[in-house]
Amino acid sequence: MLKKARISVRQVTVLMFLSLIGDMLLIYPTMITHIAHQDAWISSILSIPLGLIIIYVLLRLHELYPSLTLIEATRKILGPVFGSIVSCWYLFYFFMSTALNAREVGDYLTTQIFESTPLRVLLAMEVLMLVLAALAGIEAFSRVSEILIPVYVFIFSGLILALLPQIHLSNVRPVLENGLAPVAKGMVPGAAMPFAGMSIMLMVFPFVNKKGHFKRDMLLASLLGGVLISLFLLLSLLVIGPFVTNYSPYISSALSTKINELNYITRIESLVALLWALVAFFKGVIFFFAFTFGITQLFRISNVQPFIIPAGALVFGMTILITPNVFYYVRTLVYPMAAWHYTNGLIIPLLLWTVYLCRQKWKHRQNTSKK
Repeated sequence: MLKKARISVRQVTVLMFLSLIGDMLLIYPTMITHIAHQDAWISSILSIPLGLIIIYVLLRLHELYPSLTLIEATRKILGPVFGSIVSCWYLFYFFMSTALNAREVGDYLTTQIFESTPLRVLLAMEVLMLVLAALAGIEAFSRVSEILIPVYVFIFSGLILALLPQIHLSNVRPVLENGLAPVAKGMVPGAAMPFAGMSIMLMVFPFVNKKGHFKRDMLLASLLGGVLISLFLLLSLLVIGPFVTNYSPYISSALSTKINELNYITRIESLVALLWALVAFFKGVIFFFAFTFGITQLFRISNVQPFIIPAGALVFGMTILITPNVFYYVRTLVYPMAAWHYTNGLIIPLLLWTVYLCRQKWKHRQNTSKK
């Protein structure tokens, strides 16, 4: 059973890192550059401290009931009625995030690699992989993530080194040409999309064999993820320029095509594209796991496996309906999605934390009055 599943601090750190960067390398540069233009890298860097505050709030909420998932803790803090309502809200959030993540990966693959393959075929294959990963369990895909992370770091480091000769500092000048307003606006989704979405990890933390450095590792993984995303955005601006970054749906592929080391290392964009899609897929696995397991916890069902395949069918249907294309997402839905992430990753956790403290204070007063 899932309650008996256990993963190490190292494994959850890798999952945290992969989930945070997830699909951000696909859409983040275009999304922030559209708002802040050549100053997008400033927005990204300044959003890291705000993102770490969000992660800290989530960790403190988890410390209230370390053995309970977000669904269980919500019901315990708010009671069976209001707790169930908020839990349903989170389950809907997990479901929609799974579908959106799958659609992003599907659009990416069908436009960059499998151009002749129908989108629905790729989406069906991806959802099938989500189902198989969920059936395998959290321990299985945690171990796979450990295998993936060295390959990811190696390829990402090679990408940066190969593009260094093509950097042009003039692409980010003049700095703050339009003032601080665009930078501040860019910080809103800059912290929301990667960091506030990590409320999903509250469904994973109870399975961790915790040690003294658990909180430190989670904050460090978040910091490294934020730095990596900011570095990738800055690299996009310096190599490609703000105009192309703004209007290119997937800047990672454009960067990959720029690599041509001594006419020997060429045409690696397919390899990079598959790696980016695989990392984004891991984020989708976490959301899908949280959705299916959260349903069983809400309705107090002991076995999650009968719900995985029907849940996969629902996700497949929603991937087709959720958005017409990637530009609609990175242009029209940016601020509504940011508000949704902040609600689930910051506002509701702060509310739960406040209610818990008030209840504890009330119990303490009652116990004192009885004496």
